[in-house]
Amino acid sequence: MNHDEHQRFQPSPSLLDATRDSYREAIYRIDIEPVVEMKIGEHNADVASLLSRHHVFSAVFVTAFNPFGHVLKPAHNAKRQCLLIDHIERAGLHALPGAGIDPKGKWTAEASLFVLGTTPQFADALMQKFEQNAVVYVDAAGLPCLLWHPVYR
Repeated sequence: MNHDEHQRFQPSPSLLDATRDSYREAIYRIDIEPVVEMKIGEHNADVASLLSRHHVFSAVFVTAFNPFGHVLKPAHNAKRQCLLIDHIERAGLHALPGAGIDPKGKWTAEASLFVLGTTPQFADALMQKFEQNAVVYVDAAGLPCLLWHPVYR
């Protein structure tokens, strides 16, 4: 089902196990040379090195696509993603482009940002503003973990 781009979305009372599994199984790709792919719970030396090169201790991988899992038209998702980019730039943060990818191909890849030097509190604010179920939080050791929207904790 497609929704209007200006509609506000509410999180579901709970997330289905299949939805949670989709987040855990996804590939979180950072589009740099060479490309870096992250998996939840798997230490990634390339990500740790990337954070070190940028002199930061953490990052958040986030999208503005499909708020709370509601599938939007591509043009609406693109507009939302532009708003996310603007928000990150206004916050004075540096972000690298990326994509969240379903290795099974059941859902379309979602344009994303790897936002350097963020905190869990900033990640919570992003999830609330851009209506996301979760983001990927990465610590200095390069360990990606899911950070669920506050209503799911």
